[in-house]
Amino acid sequence: MRIMLTGHRGYIGSHLLKRLTKQNSVVGFDLADGQDLMTCEFNEEFDLIIHLAGQSGVRDSMKDPGLYWRNNVEVSKRLFARYPNTRIMYASSSSAYEPDLNPYAATKYCVEEAAERNHKTLGMRFHTVYDYKPRKGMFIQKLIDGELEYVTNHYRDFIHMDDLCDAIELLIRSTYTGTVDIGTGVPFRIRDFANNLPIRLNTPNERQWTCANMDKMKSLGFKPKHSIEKLLTNTPKDNIIKLEIGETT
Repeated sequence: MRIMLTGHRGYIGSHLLKRLTKQNSVVGFDLADGQDLMTCEFNEEFDLIIHLAGQSGVRDSMKDPGLYWRNNVEVSKRLFARYPNTRIMYASSSSAYEPDLNPYAATKYCVEEAAERNHKTLGMRFHTVYDYKPRKGMFIQKLIDGELEYVTNHYRDFIHMDDLCDAIELLIRSTYTGTVDIGTGVPFRIRDFANNLPIRLNTPNERQWTCANMDKMKSLGFKPKHSIEKLLTNTPKDNIIKLEIGETT
């Protein structure tokens, strides 16, 4: 299969690329390579497009909502218009359930609305993704670096990167359109990662609770292999910081 993968140098895209290249011909597009999806030319045709490029993060979206609108909504609309007859699987977010909370959520909701005009699109509502290699700017890395001043009382559905890639591969082989949640169906409390820090209760721009609706993924036979709750239960507290937690979505 010939696949276009946008955002292939990003957090999720770089992991997925390793999976896809084993059996497919993958063409990557990424701003890190100087490819601005708002201006670059799309001269090739593809069997499938997986669109992961865009701005992520609730709190940063409050600082520059215009950038989020351009790189999330306008770029996606351009892809949808250029490839109306090609199946497009695009990155959405659990934040799309409450679009009025913040600019990031609003952009994800608007992309889903735009995608409805193309009956071959599938919005993948990612929940909070984690991995084992700490990366600058992530929740746990901020904790390691002493950059966190507080934690929240939010509950998040954490999904391991390997499980996320498994889910995407199942969806590639499916005929699903519309939207689908990708998580575990089990929420976990943020404050349990750092119970020595003060808790901030007033976070009006962030969702208090996220939990994936797993009905569609279960119908494909998807079963997460990793549980962050099990890891935190069985791991000494001084080793918990080895986990990498993606910014809550």
